[in-house]
Amino acid sequence: MPYDSERLFVDLIFRSSNKYASWDPEVVVKAGDYGRITTGKTGWAFWRKSRGTFLRKGTSIRKPEEHGVSSSEGVTWITSKNASQVDFDMDISGQTPIFAECNVKAAFKFNSGRGAILAMDNDTISTINPPGKLRRLLDEKRIPKGSVIVSEVHQCSSYARYLSTEGSTTILMGLSVEAPAGNIASANLDAKWMHSASAGNFKMKVNKDGKRDFYPLFRLVSLVENGVSKGLRGELDEDPPLPDAEPPWAPMEGEAFDLEASEGPSNR
Repeated sequence: MPYDSERLFVDLIFRSSNKYASWDPEVVVKAGDYGRITTGKTGWAFWRKSRGTFLRKGTSIRKPEEHGVSSSEGVTWITSKNASQVDFDMDISGQTPIFAECNVKAAFKFNSGRGAILAMDNDTISTINPPGKLRRLLDEKRIPKGSVIVSEVHQCSSYARYLSTEGSTTILMGLSVEAPAGNIASANLDAKWMHSASAGNFKMKVNKDGKRDFYPLFRLVSLVENGVSKGLRGELDEDPPLPDAEPPWAPMEGEAFDLEASEGPSNR
């Protein structure tokens, strides 16, 4: 059976944040988009996108609000539940001198099994406000039953993601940013993500012009009417939010999904 790193990464991040991580953050995801989550079944056609991916079918044309647009600094770290942040002290960083160049850096230890880390630089969050506005889509016949709706999206100018192998302990990650040399007038920055892992799945991308063109994390809600929310309608000034969409699979145990020994760090 093919190894399913994508679904495991999505699952680990969801169990700690209630948000879905994108295995391919260059795929555009907007608040108000609707579609479905693939079930994650594997088979002979394992190269197809059928393993825990959000498949966009359309947009509800609801105008989102964007938060944090004026912010120009800061990295948001999302980790799996089994990760704990540890001090980035000289004893650790001294083993990997390249981290001395990093403007932002962090160290995490996985307490058991396999773990996941998602780092987003200069991110904004787009939301549909008020959240209950999406409930009106229940009456739209053009949207298939069982659809999920994107209610919140993180956009960033660079990201790094890491899925560890079984038995990994501490990993260091950092972002090095250098301004253009000399007096050259340029908006482009020379930035690069670094890490200390010798095994696992690592991917990073940097948009040198600073545009937030990556969509690594988003929240999905279910287009369903449950008894509790239905009873609240009419009693509140605003419609209650739709419930979060749960992954269409049972929680996965990281240690049961080992990577092949040949799978190492990659900057694809």
